[in-house]
Amino acid sequence: MIRLHAVFAIARRNFSSYFSGILGYLFITVFCVASSVAAFLPSFFAANQANLDQLSAWFPLLLLFMIPAITMSTWADERKNGTDELLFTLPTTESEALLGKYLAVAAVYSVALAFSMINVLILEFVGSPDYGLTIGVYFGYWVAGLALLSAGMLASALTSNNTVAFVVGVVFCGIPVIGHRAVDLLESICGIVSPGADLSGLRSFLQYLSLPEQLRDFGLGVISLSGIVYLIGFTLVMLYLNAAAISRRRWVAHPGTMAAHFSLRAVSVLAVAVSLLVLSVRYPVRADLTAEQQFTLSSATHDVLKTARSGGVTIQAFLSQNVPGEFTEIRRQLEGLLREVQASGGIDVQVTAVEPFSNEAEAARAMGIEPARVSYFNDGKREEADLFLGLQVHGPAGDATIPFFDRGVPIEYEIIQAIRSVMNERKLRIGILLTELGVTGGPSGNPMQPAQEEWEIVRELRKQYNVVFVNPAMPILVEKTTSADTQQKADGEEAKAEKPEDATGAVADGKKSPCDVLIAFMPSSLTDPEMDNFVEYVKSGRPVLIFDDPFPISAWQRGMRIAPRLPKHNPNAMMGQRAPTEPKADEGRATRLLEALDINWNYESVVFDMLNPHHEWSQMPKEYLFISGSANPVDAFNRESPVTKSLQEVVSIYSGSISHRERRDGQQFTDLLNTGKRSGTLAWDDFLEERFSMFGQPETALKDPAEIVHTLDDKSHTLAAHIVNTSSEHPLNAIFCADVDLVSDIFFDLRRTRGAGVDFDNVTFVLNCVDVLAKDEQFVELRSRRPARRTLEYVEQQTSALQQNVSKVEETAREELEKKIKEAQEVQDKTIADLESQADLDESSRRVQLQQKRAELTRKLERQREELEDDLNGQIRKAGLEMRQEIRRVERRVQLFAWIVPAVLPICCGMLFLGLRRLAESSMVNPSRRR
Repeated sequence: MIRLHAVFAIARRNFSSYFSGILGYLFITVFCVASSVAAFLPSFFAANQANLDQLSAWFPLLLLFMIPAITMSTWADERKNGTDELLFTLPTTESEALLGKYLAVAAVYSVALAFSMINVLILEFVGSPDYGLTIGVYFGYWVAGLALLSAGMLASALTSNNTVAFVVGVVFCGIPVIGHRAVDLLESICGIVSPGADLSGLRSFLQYLSLPEQLRDFGLGVISLSGIVYLIGFTLVMLYLNAAAISRRRWVAHPGTMAAHFSLRAVSVLAVAVSLLVLSVRYPVRADLTAEQQFTLSSATHDVLKTARSGGVTIQAFLSQNVPGEFTEIRRQLEGLLREVQASGGIDVQVTAVEPFSNEAEAARAMGIEPARVSYFNDGKREEADLFLGLQVHGPAGDATIPFFDRGVPIEYEIIQAIRSVMNERKLRIGILLTELGVTGGPSGNPMQPAQEEWEIVRELRKQYNVVFVNPAMPILVEKTTSADTQQKADGEEAKAEKPEDATGAVADGKKSPCDVLIAFMPSSLTDPEMDNFVEYVKSGRPVLIFDDPFPISAWQRGMRIAPRLPKHNPNAMMGQRAPTEPKADEGRATRLLEALDINWNYESVVFDMLNPHHEWSQMPKEYLFISGSANPVDAFNRESPVTKSLQEVVSIYSGSISHRERRDGQQFTDLLNTGKRSGTLAWDDFLEERFSMFGQPETALKDPAEIVHTLDDKSHTLAAHIVNTSSEHPLNAIFCADVDLVSDIFFDLRRTRGAGVDFDNVTFVLNCVDVLAKDEQFVELRSRRPARRTLEYVEQQTSALQQNVSKVEETAREELEKKIKEAQEVQDKTIADLESQADLDESSRRVQLQQKRAELTRKLERQREELEDDLNGQIRKAGLEMRQEIRRVERRVQLFAWIVPAVLPICCGMLFLGLRRLAESSMVNPSRRR
């Protein structure tokens, strides 16, 4: 039985002896400085992330030399000084002595690691780190160091020389740290002996057993049971070998037998450790410590993965090994989530590191994963690179490819959606009403312009649903015995005769719907027969999503033509054909539709809002509505509705507003998007005016913003609402949004690239509307998840001011250039005018001299222009160079601060404790004997 008091007594003795001289404090100082240097390398500033990823990459190599330095004297000094025999004659067992010494070196390492946590304070100074992630990272550092300490102690137990113990310790610790790289040497040898040999399996196996691979989860802020079991198992095996090494003095009688006996027992301990590791891998337990729970799979993800386990789903991901700073966090999250998916079991995940010109890159291209050409800032200048950040999911229903994970793509949502799409599951059918807006693509309406492409919303819906196009010129609801195939098209093909039931299951009227949810864009542009068919569908109570807009500005030419107030456009008018077009139903007011929904909507007024939380866009028109949950937490979003519960910010452009008439009992009007109270409405003539085009034809155009008068009405305006009526008399299930620009392609581009540094929820809002209406809410919560981007705020603040200064210098230089060119042009014009006014020249001579003078002055002006432009470019280059140099100075200041500060604390502590010890020793000396 282990006696703890004996263990702690030995631990205290060894711990205090380590700090009895300056050497112990010196090692800690070196460790702290080395860890800080590794944490704040230039790549730290390039990544622009307030985390310890750079230190995590170097930490195993740091331990490779730090651990042997701590453990080299553990047993070697005892044997060198002959105190090992004295130690083993004390009333303690070998196991107690071993545990005591292990606790001592573990305490020394823990103290050194605690001193190195000054790096966290430096991170707090330059940014806003995730403390949950930091705790996970340092816990990984701690348990990894504890594991390697046992290997270092084994090296010390084999010799009586500290230097030899250090070298052997580096070798022993190097096995888990860099042992997997031996495959590179084997591949080189096999390339000569057997060129066709494939060592990829051995490489993967050894890489998984390496310490850097086991630390990867901890570096993501995830505490994995398999990682802990691996490190504990390694520690136990090494400690048992330690016990065998220190007991060799008792093998004199039967050295061979005892060696075989202990070897067999060591193999048994190793087998137990491997078995526990296999169990922990097969039945994973993981704790996500990150603040946003980035690597905790949602319930929707678990449901999809549970279904996919028996479906033979595999994922092949191709990720560039070196990525610029803007994409570092994306690669990190993607790797972490793929590891979580693999850990859930049942899905084989293969992640391949890709170089631009390699066999792996060609394999990725063969799967449809092309490198994306991305631009980024490096040292203050814009650079470009080809990046692979894509994957392909293989399943029983086919393949789904995600070519590239851009900056704003919700990673978990895209992966799980792709997995679900390759499963043999019935997909719901989404119908899109064919209207004049043309979201489904087709002719532009102008023979001089190319055909329109379908909108991004259609392509996005196809990822999750079967999309069909619904022709409103024909009855949308048909008798159950009648095929509606002649009017529906799915993905460009005729729909099959077998149609799924609608999402509500309402077939009491004896009619059948071609889709589960119908989406209508600008139904105000429909003709009378088309409107009747559409209103009949709405009145049936089947789910419908409606987008209408008094001023659809995003589709400018087509949008202006189909604005509800304007007459229906004749596409053949420009070709001289004057055949009349059928007018809009209700003159564009959509009266029948509003009666069916029991709501109010003004077809010729737009909403403005004085709220703009983005100061950098202060010049934006007030008709650009920022529905912000942070700036307007009370009114912006309905937190009770699953559609808007998790949204943060939505942008609406020249939107209308709706309100409930409250004329029917039992009807629910749930507002979804609202403006703030510092808002109002503008009538058509308040923000638009009639002009004449270059062809002399009248056209509608926006007024100058300075001419628009904004009068507040001090009330909140509803932009979108969910209208439900469960009565049999007036069944309704519709979401009406008074803005079609909200779903335009620009917001898909912003979502994909996170352009201008914004992250709007427009796409999420629209997809949530479809899911809620379809009663398929599995992805609603998952789609709304958003990790926080924790950048180096201090450096950004410094560099932002520098970039603004460069822009200001460039602007000033260009103004000066234009001014000088204008002055030179005025001089030229005056010279020509003087020459023309000379009366003593005949007409022929004046014409010749004018031509010569004009040519001479033009050449002179061009030379001046070139000189001024060269001077301008020189000023811009100089300002850019100064900016890059200043950025480097800012980074060097942070680096210098980060490298010096960690050394101060252990040095001060060492001086304090050594000084106190010196004073204590001096106080015990007789004053008469002191020097």
